[in-house]
Amino acid sequence: MRRYESIWVVDGDLPDEDVKAAIDKFTRIIAAQGGTLVDVDEWGRKKLAYKIKSASRGYYVLADFAGTAETVKELERNYRIDDRIIRYLTVKKSDSVDLEALQTEIAAKAKKAASAAAAAAAAAAAAAAAAAPPPEEIPEAAPAAEVATPSQEEE
Repeated sequence: MRRYESIWVVDGDLPDEDVKAAIDKFTRIIAAQGGTLVDVDEWGRKKLAYKIKSASRGYYVLADFAGTAETVKELERNYRIDDRIIRYLTVKKSDSVDLEALQTEIAAKAKKAASAAAAAAAAAAAAAAAAAPPPEEIPEAAPAAEVATPSQEEE
């Protein structure tokens, strides 16, 4: 197995559901071909420097994976077929992969992502608490004024 990086640009005018479907399709192709997906980094929508296939915006996705040459061939064949993809590039990062080191790298990235998500949730909760108005103070009940009853007034 070899280590690869593949970046592809999805047409930026497509709705988010179609973009997510394209990302899922290509990550499944990597897994189906016996590849090991290390990381998928979504860079988001960006303005293109020049129009590509009449598109002026694109959604960039970077996939880091380990696989064989056949994995890359199948991936690039599907890039060419899919009309949602306006550009792609796959680069070989290394000739050989240590699978144990790769698994530890995947686990470390998953742990880092989980801690980042927990920190983001805590920050959001703190921001929500800071933005919430303080609880209203309830004034203490004033002592009831003595009201004279008609029978007391006569005395």
